Amino acid sequence: MKTRKCMNKFSTGALVALGLSIDGLHSIAEAQTQQEGEQNQHAAEAHHHHAMEGSCGMRMRMDMNGMVMHENKDELPKDCDAISEEVNIQVRAGVKYSEQYPGTVFGFDQHQWKVQPCSRITVEFINDDHIRHQWMVHGLPKYLYPRGMFHIEANGQQSKTGVFIVPSSHYTYLVHCDIAQHMEKGMKAQLVVGNGRGDLPSIPGISAPKFVDAFSSSHQ
Repeated sequence: MKTRKCMNKFSTGALVALGLSIDGLHSIAEAQTQQEGEQNQHAAEAHHHHAMEGSCGMRMRMDMNGMVMHENKDELPKDCDAISEEVNIQVRAGVKYSEQYPGTVFGFDQHQWKVQPCSRITVEFINDDHIRHQWMVHGLPKYLYPRGMFHIEANGQQSKTGVFIVPSSHYTYLVHCDIAQHMEKGMKAQLVVGNGRGDLPSIPGISAPKFVDAFSSSHQ
């Protein structure tokens, strides 16, 4: 529109003297309009991509690879004056990690992590299977983590990374996959903060099951 207004200020003879034509200016205007349209489209696509990976409420990030829920990178628990240490954990999940534990189907490649009170923990969760898996911590303070939970979910053959901060209490937190039967079939671990409060039951490679299965090899 600005180009058309400018054209009205020049006579045809002046345009010819400048080596321009009405059609030429129209072409310039159309090119500018197309360029602006492409820029607006790119901006809209960038906004949509950011919205997909940005906040979905409850400090949740979600995309096609999975999601991170109740993430907390900066807000200290009330009983922590500062971050005591930065901890980086890489966890892998898959059927192959259950092979050394008879009676299980799914597993993590590790079943225990020890950190200091008031640690900031960055978890990279890698799913080696073709189905969804989760890495969830329960028992965190509810004023920071809704329902006391920090949650990472990775779709098949994908990975997600999330951050959370533990309080100063010495405690043993349950870590598991909440998808039906995944925990019951082996995806269970523990996060020990400080001295912890003893081992949780039925952690593969760490503690005995709370209810032991009894199998008989003889027929009656």
